Amino acid sequence: MKLRYSFAEKEECQQIHEYSLDILENTGIVVHSEKARNTFKKNGAKVEGKKVFLPPKIVEDHLVHVPSSFTFNTPGHRVTVGDGTTCTMPPYGATYAKKNNVSHLAGREDFINFTKLNQASSQMSMACPYVLEPMDVPIDFREKYKMAMCLKYSDKPTFSMTQDGPSARESIRFAREYWDSQDSNILIGNINISAPLIMGEGTADVILVHGEESQPLMVACGSGLSGLTAPPLPAANFLISNAAVLAGIILAQMVRPGLPIVYGFPLFGVNPLSADASPGEPTTALFTMAAAEMGRFYKIPVRSGGVFTDSTYLDYQNGAESFMNLFSCLFSGVDCMMHAFGMEDSLNTVNYNKYILDEALYSTIKHYLNGFEVNAVTLMLDAIKKNGCTDNYINMSNLRLIRKHYAPYPFKNTNGEQDILEETSAVIDERLENYVAPAFTRAQQKHVEGYLPKAFID
Repeated sequence: MKLRYSFAEKEECQQIHEYSLDILENTGIVVHSEKARNTFKKNGAKVEGKKVFLPPKIVEDHLVHVPSSFTFNTPGHRVTVGDGTTCTMPPYGATYAKKNNVSHLAGREDFINFTKLNQASSQMSMACPYVLEPMDVPIDFREKYKMAMCLKYSDKPTFSMTQDGPSARESIRFAREYWDSQDSNILIGNINISAPLIMGEGTADVILVHGEESQPLMVACGSGLSGLTAPPLPAANFLISNAAVLAGIILAQMVRPGLPIVYGFPLFGVNPLSADASPGEPTTALFTMAAAEMGRFYKIPVRSGGVFTDSTYLDYQNGAESFMNLFSCLFSGVDCMMHAFGMEDSLNTVNYNKYILDEALYSTIKHYLNGFEVNAVTLMLDAIKKNGCTDNYINMSNLRLIRKHYAPYPFKNTNGEQDILEETSAVIDERLENYVAPAFTRAQQKHVEGYLPKAFID
């Protein structure tokens, strides 16, 4: 017995796809990269100024090349995307860090701490140089700092730098040299097509670089706000975003047919009173489930969000919104889940305590979705008959079964919020104290020293 997932009809996905083809053929998409426009044109697209128009046949002919699964291989880890499991990805892009209800601008120490937590977590599949912005690192070499320190403190697959084409290429080549790995998938690029229907120069160039360097790419369109940069209705917002994502995927396949792609959909709800993005609004969770359906429709691995909440405290709203968004990811079966643990305040803050709480929530939801088996063994009819009406079931064998099949949430507010803060802080401190660093060879040290000023090698 378990929950059965049903969200979209095949006809609904087909209609979204057909309308997306109409948009790409007749409305087009603005592409600010001349090299990308030339690539589109060379492969049969119509180009007028900066606008690119894609005939349906070109779209569908290139979509068939996208693999339904692929595998990352780093010296310490092998992670498959698209095999039915969830690839969990770290927090991404926060500018503030918080611990025990004290918030501060994120810095180098926070960056290293969260990279260590990601490395140590058995529930986190990947690392990420964008886990937060270390604001005390000068902007001139902050990107290099994030890439180098991410690799030094974690040997899990990670992300490329996606500020522009050159930064993407440099980070890919640095990671290859650092890990002495030329042929494997070792990192993924995360790019976002702007709304409405705009492919920025940097975004397009990152797509081209990932194709040229043969490294996986996550193509997203998450900037469309209903009624502002996207149509007001959720379905229409989803449609225009789907068309934009398809354009990015097709460009990548034009550069390298068969390039591993993750169909990305971090599309958010909107607060109609303030016109702000609202990751905790229920439509965000609906967008997640719609994205999962379209990913299956295209037979492409799909990524959506994680523990989104608009709350700035560990309160009822925080837990409710985090559960709703995390549940929608796991129940719908997305292949990749970014912002897996620790995010709050509409993605502006990464919270140490919440990271630990979200790990537990992740386990709780997975346990819930597993349901329980009903068969001749699990019904235990013979034991019920043997015990009869008045006997009990207290014995060591049954205790082991109970511990296997029941898993209450491990943190409790016995005397108020301070209990949870103290318990989760203790877990954080223990993990950081017992953190085991991956091997850091002399050759790797030389790569880092040649890449980053010595004063910023942590």
